Amino acid sequence: MPRRKRRRVSRKTSGQWPVVSGRCFVRANGRSPLLFFILVIILLFSACDKSGEDAYKKADELWSAGKYNEAVAQYEVISKKGTGRLVADSLYQIGNIYYLNLRDYQKAIEAYRRLVEISPGSPFSPDAQRKIADIYKDKFGDLRGAIAEYQHFAKVFPKEADKAMYQTAQCYALLKEFAKAREQYEAILKDAPDIDYKDEVYYQIANSYYLEGKTGEAKKGFEEFLGKFPESKLVPDARLGIALAYEEEGNLAEALSRLTQLKGVYHNQRALELRITGIRERIAAKKRPVSVRALKRKRK
Repeated sequence: MPRRKRRRVSRKTSGQWPVVSGRCFVRANGRSPLLFFILVIILLFSACDKSGEDAYKKADELWSAGKYNEAVAQYEVISKKGTGRLVADSLYQIGNIYYLNLRDYQKAIEAYRRLVEISPGSPFSPDAQRKIADIYKDKFGDLRGAIAEYQHFAKVFPKEADKAMYQTAQCYALLKEFAKAREQYEAILKDAPDIDYKDEVYYQIANSYYLEGKTGEAKKGFEEFLGKFPESKLVPDARLGIALAYEEEGNLAEALSRLTQLKGVYHNQRALELRITGIRERIAAKKRPVSVRALKRKRK
């Protein structure tokens, strides 16, 4: 019986990638060409990763040497031509250099924003978005802009939304929009009841009432705080808040009594003593008899 001729398989090349033509796969040395192709890809990407890692290391060295602009340029190359996590890491470092070293806050924002947009899953993205908001608040003094960025943080990173809501509330308080601040604080207590800084949230709610001039609500809030968190580090501040509320209401004797009880307890004893002295002088002035001349001036 005549032997059947084996179909010849031709190999063509296109750039660096091998292309196999023919109707069937054949085995070379007992291995599938598909497996060989996978191994080639793995080796290729390993080489790219090694090259990228070397470039990233060089950028780190430039940064450490204080060559900030050169480091930025090196990170930029990686961010545009690199792959995987190196792109995200490079953008984060670019933002950090502009923020911490060059103090070009607008360019820092641009780098951080690129990172959040292209790689929200990067472990550095939450910190990048937080820094964008912080720049608006602390460097630009743009509280409205900061609020927008903190709200964006809460949307993109819902697992850490409570932290952004807290900062949003702080911004509203600085804007003297105390009702909106309390809305944020109360939303935190509702949406994230297991946070480990719940005492701070309750304290800030009470304090917002005091800052707004609503001394009755402030005292009630501070008392509620003291009942819920007797071991909190903010207890002296809450007790001071109650004393100041009494002072605002004109009840100087009660204010003085409560302030005196904070001696040796409140963290700023000098400020406490000045407050106590001021109230004592006000009380003494009320007891001091008014001269006839002063009475005549008042009648006029």
